[in-house]
Amino acid sequence: MFGHLKAEDFLNLMEGATPPALHRAHLDSCAGCRGTWESLKLAHAEVTSMDAGMSEPDWEQFRSSVRDQLLSRSVQRDSTMRRWTGWAIRPAMAWVLSLVLAVGIPTGALLWHLQNDRAAAPFTVISQPLPAAESIDAGNEKTVFDDLIQLSDSEQEQLQQMIESAQRDSPKVQ
Repeated sequence: MFGHLKAEDFLNLMEGATPPALHRAHLDSCAGCRGTWESLKLAHAEVTSMDAGMSEPDWEQFRSSVRDQLLSRSVQRDSTMRRWTGWAIRPAMAWVLSLVLAVGIPTGALLWHLQNDRAAAPFTVISQPLPAAESIDAGNEKTVFDDLIQLSDSEQEQLQQMIESAQRDSPKVQ
């Protein structure tokens, strides 16, 4: 003989199919297969009775709730995208601000300092070029040094004595 019934055969019996004569003869003669069939028949009857108590789901309400959830996710995704673009812009803005602080403040301080220096000491603008050194007239004025150079030897000695006596007579400063 072919042996005991397989799970597939029990499934066909539960669905209401008529078994072949060979399988029906085995089921009548084998106590093990008959016991399995009886227990499966009871379990199947309980499951089908539970199915009768369940009502058909409201598909309209289900579709509406799924659509609402999908729309709320898309809105969340949009706001997430806005947050990510915000994060991408923030480092660039921080870089620009630091550049303004690093370059702008010293430049402003330098310009302010230059402006204050110009106000304190204005520059004189020369509109005409200066004359060359050869064309400068020394003038006819005689200085003390010119007179000293023209002294004779006796006059030089006399001047030397006068200076030495003035030095001796003057009080010494300590």
